[in-house]
Amino acid sequence: MGKKSRSKKLSKVESPSKISEMVVLFAADYIDMGDTVEERQSYLNSACTAWNIAVLDERERPTRLEEYLSLYQQINPDAGDVENLRHDMEMLIQEKLRLFPHVKKVIMSAKIIEEDGKQSVAIASTTLPAEK
Repeated sequence: MGKKSRSKKLSKVESPSKISEMVVLFAADYIDMGDTVEERQSYLNSACTAWNIAVLDERERPTRLEEYLSLYQQINPDAGDVENLRHDMEMLIQEKLRLFPHVKKVIMSAKIIEEDGKQSVAIASTTLPAEK
């Protein structure tokens, strides 16, 4: 994952307590690769998908990642090879698991909000029901 310097970087929090802070901590460099708010939103959406895949049972993750990549290719037929996206998603999944292995909340929606020249992330999440 590359890193670009820009004036509107998302601020990282050292001891996150909210899911939005956790997402910024594990994916800020990835999200900040976008040059516009729209591009950063797209990176945020991918990061949230990686988060949600990481929350799944380990055996289910490869299948869900393949489904995501297949859907991405269908929606973006001009995107070509998705190997870079696969690599980014795998790295994000591993980073989520490394930083927050016990957080099982699923991200329902995420949005970049720009106020007074600063950007923040707002996230709605829920807890997965316990497996039977």
